[in-house]
Amino acid sequence: MKPTLYTATGECVTPGCELGKGGEGAVYDIEEFVDSVAKIYHTPPPALKQDKLAFMAATADAQLLNYVAWPQATLHGGRGGKVIGFMMPKVSGKEPIHMIYSPAHRRQRYPHCAWDFLLYVARNIASSFATVHEHGHVVGDVNQNSFMVGRDSKVVLIDSDSFQINANGTLHLCEVGVSHFTPPELQTLPSFVGFERTANHDNFGLALLIFHVCLVGGILILVCRLSLMRGMRWRRILPISVMPTRQIISDVV
Repeated sequence: MKPTLYTATGECVTPGCELGKGGEGAVYDIEEFVDSVAKIYHTPPPALKQDKLAFMAATADAQLLNYVAWPQATLHGGRGGKVIGFMMPKVSGKEPIHMIYSPAHRRQRYPHCAWDFLLYVARNIASSFATVHEHGHVVGDVNQNSFMVGRDSKVVLIDSDSFQINANGTLHLCEVGVSHFTPPELQTLPSFVGFERTANHDNFGLALLIFHVCLVGGILILVCRLSLMRGMRWRRILPISVMPTRQIISDVV
């Protein structure tokens, strides 16, 4: 029999089926709230992490919840007890973003999605970062497994409890990271413990994600082919030295 947990306001929460497990905790369905899931830590987090989660749950709004699996409520083993987890929106019908990098995989999983789908995905990735930054926070641990993409191109960030959170001036740092998405100036750090990230550090990871979606995904290859075709067309009409400047620019763009 699964234990009953409680929100900070005393509501009962019963964990259901286990959906996934990691080194930090496990994620479960919630019997009382079908559109939410519970992340339960293997061991109760430190007091500072509990404060961080409480702040995140208290400041959840529609804009954040549209792009991020953001904590909606803290979970406790008993009424008034320590924070042992949190509730967040259920993310279903989506795959990690790296699954759309491959044109072959997209043809199998998203047969009706063309290059415009990738453009929408890239735009939504940027919007998810912008939303986090507008609230004063930083993603920090940017990686390809934290961005989930649906067939409608909507992007949702997961693992938000690792974000760097500015809780009214108190910084709860993100002390983990993936080398591939870490900007060059931070590559020599022995660790991220005690290091304050900035939105601009996130922007490096954002640029790399968009690069993967657009280049590996095939958009830039398509653009290059079109540019070559246009260039060949104009070369037949005019010498390259007198090609109209505006036409050169529009072809490149």
